[in-house]
Amino acid sequence: MKKLLFSLGLVLAMSTSFAQTNTEELTTEPTVLAEKYNKSAKENLAKGDVTKASQDLAKLSKYENGKVWQVKNKDSKKDEFYYSQADLDKATASGNYAKAKEVALQPKYGFLLQSEVSNLANKELDAANKAMDAKQFAEAGNKLINIYNLSNVLGDKNDIYYYQAAINYNYANDYDKSLAIIKELAAKGFTGKSANQTKDYNRDMYVLALNGLYNAKKYDAIIEEALVKYPKDADINNLSAAIFQVSGNNDKLLTLYKEAIKIEPNNSVNYYNLGTFYIDDSSKLEEAKGMFKKAIELNPKYSEAYNNLVMAILRPDKEIVEAMNNNLGKSKKEIETFNANEAKRKALFTEAVPYLEKMYELDSSNKQIIRNLIQAYKTLGNDQKENFYRDAEKKLVK
Repeated sequence: MKKLLFSLGLVLAMSTSFAQTNTEELTTEPTVLAEKYNKSAKENLAKGDVTKASQDLAKLSKYENGKVWQVKNKDSKKDEFYYSQADLDKATASGNYAKAKEVALQPKYGFLLQSEVSNLANKELDAANKAMDAKQFAEAGNKLINIYNLSNVLGDKNDIYYYQAAINYNYANDYDKSLAIIKELAAKGFTGKSANQTKDYNRDMYVLALNGLYNAKKYDAIIEEALVKYPKDADINNLSAAIFQVSGNNDKLLTLYKEAIKIEPNNSVNYYNLGTFYIDDSSKLEEAKGMFKKAIELNPKYSEAYNNLVMAILRPDKEIVEAMNNNLGKSKKEIETFNANEAKRKALFTEAVPYLEKMYELDSSNKQIIRNLIQAYKTLGNDQKENFYRDAEKKLVK
């Protein structure tokens, strides 16, 4: 078989992990299953159905290579067959079983098809590369899975092909199919490393999964898995936060922001994020302000933190203005209510002005900042400052 090559520029497959969920596999001798899938593979090869043939061949390889654990179920009186120690342990831990017997599987059919499988794998490789060049990513993903199945039959158990299939499905916007592959690879501890390939793709695999979840606006537990493995990775943390936000998982988002502060207490962005999370909750405004102030303390040039701090300070302004407008009459009560709210409003702007001034210092050409300062000083009755910023606005227009 010619060496399988891929353009890793597409990066930002089956010895399929066959979970034992069907009765046929559980209670049928592997030699019988091997014969069944050998026959089916030949039929599908004759028809030219590469996808079904590759699936048959992958199963044939499973039932002819490696080990099987044979154990009698004392309740059903039947022998059962498990193809991994983990599956055996899971079954016998909760069932009534005799002692298991480990059996080495013997190849019978697969090696007879080696030449045909090798030729077929190379044809699928050519088709996969053509599909990728044509940006037919779903088709490329299908071909890559076929290649993975076929290469596994030939003894080349390299998960990079399966990973490439996940990448192509992601490009095709088939995020569910991509994620299913990634979760299977993650369970196997995929790295993509081989004798000829030293790069570790494990982290990239999780980023790919999170990108897909964000685009699909869906939550999946693989997010927590990624965060545990890469707690300080900025991309994984940012993507996770974005997914929690778009999928409505606010509790998880809050936990993520708090954990980020524990992990990196000197990172101003972490405090900014938590403050932004709190800002729309009127009961958390003081906490929001505290977070923004901490972010500014750590990064005195953090313009977004100044902006959101001003927003948090002025959040009650709308309600205060409404109260003032509802008390424009001349009765004693209305006058007192109006004056009390006017004083509250001036207090808000007095608190906000130093931060608005700092924003102007950082970006003196920002028209919106200048207009906000004009409004602030107008509210406070400071004509000198108001006129200063009106002049600054006129200079920008020129």
